[in-house]
Amino acid sequence: MAPELKPWYAIATPHSDIREGRLDEAVFAADLWKVVQGEAPDIYLNTADFFAKTYLTAGLTNVLKKVARALSGDADAGDRIVSLQTSFGGGKTHALVALWHLAKHADVIRNDPACSELNSAIGAFLPKQPISVAVFTNKTTDATQGRHTPEGLVIRTMWGELAYQLGGIELYKRIEANDQARTVPQGLFGELLKSVSPCLILLDEVADYCIGANGVPVGNLTLSDQTVSFAQQLSEAVSSIKEVAVVATLPASHLEVAGSERGVEILNSLERRFGRMSADVKPVADQEIYDVVRRRLFDSVGDLTEQERVATAYMAMYTTHKSEVPTEAARSNYKDQLVRAYPFHPMVIDALFLRWGSHPDFQRTRGVLRLLASVVGDLWKRRNNETQAQSMILPCHIRWDVDALHAALTRMWGSAYDSVVAADIIGEKANAMMIDEERGGEYFTQKIAQGLASAALLGSFGGQGERSGYSNKELKLCVGRPELNWNFTDGAITVLEEKAFYLHSTTVGESTSKRYWFATKPTLNKLIVQYRAQIGDKSFDKEISDTIRDQAHKVVTGTDKWKILVSPDDDLPEQKSLTLLIMSPEFAYSENGGQKNLLSSPIDDQLLKISLKCGQKERLFRNTLIFLLPSHKGLNKLRTTFREVAALELVKRDYYSQLDKEQQEELLKRLERERKNVQESLGSTYTYIARVSGQTADVKPLTDVKTSFADHLGAAWSWVIDDEWVLRKVGSVTLEKSGLVLQDGGIRVKDALESMLRYTDKPMLANRDALLRGLVDACKDSVIGIARGITLNNIQKQWCGETITLDPNEDGLWIIPKFTKVVVPPEPMGSGSQGSTPSGTTSTPTGNELGASTGSIFGGDGSIPPATGEETVVEVVDDNNKIHSFRISGNVATENWTELFRCFIQPTLRLNLKKLQISVSFSGETHEGNPLDVNDPSVKGMKEAAKQLGLKFD
Repeated sequence: MAPELKPWYAIATPHSDIREGRLDEAVFAADLWKVVQGEAPDIYLNTADFFAKTYLTAGLTNVLKKVARALSGDADAGDRIVSLQTSFGGGKTHALVALWHLAKHADVIRNDPACSELNSAIGAFLPKQPISVAVFTNKTTDATQGRHTPEGLVIRTMWGELAYQLGGIELYKRIEANDQARTVPQGLFGELLKSVSPCLILLDEVADYCIGANGVPVGNLTLSDQTVSFAQQLSEAVSSIKEVAVVATLPASHLEVAGSERGVEILNSLERRFGRMSADVKPVADQEIYDVVRRRLFDSVGDLTEQERVATAYMAMYTTHKSEVPTEAARSNYKDQLVRAYPFHPMVIDALFLRWGSHPDFQRTRGVLRLLASVVGDLWKRRNNETQAQSMILPCHIRWDVDALHAALTRMWGSAYDSVVAADIIGEKANAMMIDEERGGEYFTQKIAQGLASAALLGSFGGQGERSGYSNKELKLCVGRPELNWNFTDGAITVLEEKAFYLHSTTVGESTSKRYWFATKPTLNKLIVQYRAQIGDKSFDKEISDTIRDQAHKVVTGTDKWKILVSPDDDLPEQKSLTLLIMSPEFAYSENGGQKNLLSSPIDDQLLKISLKCGQKERLFRNTLIFLLPSHKGLNKLRTTFREVAALELVKRDYYSQLDKEQQEELLKRLERERKNVQESLGSTYTYIARVSGQTADVKPLTDVKTSFADHLGAAWSWVIDDEWVLRKVGSVTLEKSGLVLQDGGIRVKDALESMLRYTDKPMLANRDALLRGLVDACKDSVIGIARGITLNNIQKQWCGETITLDPNEDGLWIIPKFTKVVVPPEPMGSGSQGSTPSGTTSTPTGNELGASTGSIFGGDGSIPPATGEETVVEVVDDNNKIHSFRISGNVATENWTELFRCFIQPTLRLNLKKLQISVSFSGETHEGNPLDVNDPSVKGMKEAAKQLGLKFD
């Protein structure tokens, strides 16, 4: 477990102006001429304060010692001319200010405790008395108008200015003519210097001055030419005069002067003049920037023990994860760098000093100080309310809405970065902030995604190699803290890369490592988000149905499977075999509070409507329909995936040619991945299966979800079989429950099959063979009998207890009660006789004889039970006691209606009558106050049946 570390602000103490929020950024912009004029901030005018807040780098100490020795006469000719040539902001002007104090206030350096460090380093060479100093910068004298002095002089050149500052009007008069004519004083200036030595000449930004002087003609030349020539004479004069020193600053690159060929020529000329006899010195070496920053920003950086404790914890973390950080961070000497940079992490300072410092407009040392002072001030102000762990100040702690940081960002790298910061890094709608809020927990408290985005922006500029930015390992160095779960960074990088609009990435070589950087050109994510917004309201129901229909066509169907239809209409035709109806996305099912029944929901209405109706007609075959329904949750996810595919396809259509190769590859990969997600999401969307039972819909969840929709439909088939919603063979128990194990009478096999397909209170059949196979087995097991004949009175053959073959399309197959076959001698067939059994056999039914005139409507003693209403038996009998006609009428109890066929219709058919007419009359009366609805399905069914049979329905 990582040790508990104190936050940096509990150990280090910033300068009071930073702590109190009254930082004047001018304190980091040294202006030598304003120091001479007494107009600079106090820190530059007060010698003790200046050196108290100045870290004595090796280069600065060397410059001060070299010049001090030169002024004392103890220096070689080459050491009396010093050229400070570093990149912009490399500490050159600060060094000149230090030299000015050295010459002017050596007594303060010698005696004030604040300057003890400098006194110890060069005390032996400090001047014994104040030294005359002449300063010339690009602000001292205007090349065209000159400078007006209090005495009324108008000084026009560098040589005139130096003479005036070193010896006043008297010395100036000796070269006034050259100054007014703007021509170099040939051989005169050496004599002037001898008369005023010891003295110090400080020249700052001479190259910049010469660019302006290039526009002032002097004869056939320019003032710039004359100034460069004077630099040569000045160098030669100083090299021959003891107790005189010249220190000049030059830019390290022509990019720091006017971007023209003339500017390059001027810089090259000055380098030759000053560099020929100068001792070049770098005031601030790269590795010293840590010390400079700490001295300039902090009163104290705390006890060394505390600093080392923090560094030790970080090094332990880097060692544990050494394969995930840059190689140098896992080396033991990196701990020294951590201590030296504390309270900053080295990555913060290095990014600004080395990366940002490569920009020609970035003043390296003062720019770093100014920006880091703003960072420290912001963190100090928010320290009591901040939830981020801050044992060190890391790139992840930088807030890009701080004025100084934001101004530097947009000034150097472009105002378009306003959009980058607002969209991806900081702000209520920034993607990084939303990621942290959505994930919550440590993401929210530690601002993991925001910190990662802040670090990536810091490293987006001035990088080496083909690309700017930070690698995965460098980013982990920017955000990793002992107080934070190390593994969070990988997840944050992934999600930020997916959601950020302006975060770019590229794979490094053939490895899996990437580099990340922000740019103003929108990324693929930005384009996708734009198109998402355009199609945000689209439901994609048609596209979902089309995709399902395409997938359903790939499902193998056969005699043992259902037929599959997608998004059926209200006028779905009759389905005489088992059919799976995959419902449209608009009928998504939501199981609320464990309610299994749909009841009066819109989905229920639709399922009942399809089950009961074929358009405007009543549906006959209602027990063949099974419904597959989408869930609300799954459908939302599926629509999101369809939306993503649509957005990607639009980006491909409109922007593919404008994307770079890596973005094109990423687009194609994402499109392939999302299309795959569509296919894999279909099963997890359609997770409810339903059937109509009576007047309600029974809905069940499918828990075995498959990624392939074809496999998912296969799993649904297995479910309905395993749960016995659908039977592949009807057993004897089901036959009995369905009323097909008869005690008497008979029913046509074809009618039995149709009843199974029509009525939803019966089991569903996988196919017609399911019933036929059950009948065959039941016949073999003597559970039922099977007969063949045109009618039950004209049976040609009967089977029971034997194996038979049934044809479902044969009209003359009947289910009859089981019976026992007895072998008897054959009897001759009477002419016209009907109903005889095949020769050699007779049947002995176990119940009443088929077609008998007695049965269940009679009492056990053969008496006729009382009728439910008036009944009449009319016979027309002649003198010979013969019946010529008869009529039976009356009311029959509803529980005995099945006996009418057995007791009357079948016997009369056997009598071979000339004419048999059957009349029916049904009447019914509802309970008081509870009338029937004319749209009741049963009523409507009877009306339709009466119509088809030619009966009258009142």
